[in-house]
Amino acid sequence: MKKLTVAIFACAALMTTSAFAQQAASTTTSQTPQRVETRTISPVGFTFTGDDTIDIIGLRLNAVGDCHNLTGLDLSILGSSQNAYGLQIALLRNEVRDVAGALQIAVISNSAQFLTGAQIALLWNEAASVRGAQIGITNVAYDVRGFQIGLINSTDIIHGYQIGLINVIRGSRVPFFPIINFMFNED
Repeated sequence: MKKLTVAIFACAALMTTSAFAQQAASTTTSQTPQRVETRTISPVGFTFTGDDTIDIIGLRLNAVGDCHNLTGLDLSILGSSQNAYGLQIALLRNEVRDVAGALQIAVISNSAQFLTGAQIALLWNEAASVRGAQIGITNVAYDVRGFQIGLINSTDIIHGYQIGLINVIRGSRVPFFPIINFMFNED
């Protein structure tokens, strides 16, 4: 009996809240309609093209796709998201437009705005800020706290090491040095 009473009160509260929300929305948007962004949280996403209104918490399997937030495992051909936390494995490319707390692995390239973790790609890794590692033929970042290993490594500021044939640190007294280059920036 208690469960039934609680369920009835919960349904009544939900309907009342929904009615007040609809009334408030109709009063505030009487002149100009506003777009209400809604996101769906999904534990598993199987998509061909993806949807940037979906948050994946779990597993995403897609061909060429986009989602807003990804937390978990992403297996794709071309994967893209606003934020990613977990493991991204792509046949061609991973792209995170904002924050990546992830391990990105791709055959061709990885990119992230702010990376905490690692990028491993055969050809190209790119990030504005790296807290971790970049491993690939070409690694490019603005600010690195960690290391870069590749044939060509390039950064403006680093607190760590570069190992490769061409190592460029534009903010260093020694901006180019082959095989190993390092700088420990205190900023």
